[in-house]
Amino acid sequence: MADAVNKLGHRIGTRGRRTRSALLTALRDLLATRHLGEIRIADVAQSAGMSAPTFYTYFDTLDEALLALCDEVASDWQGLAHHVEADWSGGQGLGHARALITDMLALWYRHGAIIRVEQMMADRGDPAFVEARIGRLRRLHLALERRIAQAANAGLHPPGYDPRLASYEVANIAESAAASFNLLKRADSDSAIIETTAHILVRLITGR
Repeated sequence: MADAVNKLGHRIGTRGRRTRSALLTALRDLLATRHLGEIRIADVAQSAGMSAPTFYTYFDTLDEALLALCDEVASDWQGLAHHVEADWSGGQGLGHARALITDMLALWYRHGAIIRVEQMMADRGDPAFVEARIGRLRRLHLALERRIAQAANAGLHPPGYDPRLASYEVANIAESAAASFNLLKRADSDSAIIETTAHILVRLITGR
């Protein structure tokens, strides 16, 4: 959520929201063509057609702007949980798993540059980006954990198969397939990748 006031303590009105949005769009575009270490605040401002001081009116650091992008992207991720929360009875799980992978691929196509930065910074242990990553995936993790726990309670998973840990692993597999999709396409077709990944997810989630 955008801050209600800027760094000068002034309320952000319509014009301010446009300016802030233009800066974030410029940063997003730069991330699509450059490594993070090559991007300076001056580059973001110049790309947005503004001066560097204008950037500092809305963000203290480049990381703060990156986190704002992560926050915007996270809202798109929340719908993924619907595929896990749907009715998986009667063999419907495979269809929902396919839909989950398909939607994950679409999200990575749109937001991959931002998510890669989020993951890199989280893997380095930056607390703010760790929280951003957790928040983005929390609803999906919880939905997966509940469904895996249902299967475990029905005796479909072996002893020691922890639903919470398994939910993290399943989400990681789905994200990894989406992140490396172009590389995987060198080995097989789009449909084969989606189908194989969906079968893997169903087995790990349902135990069947």
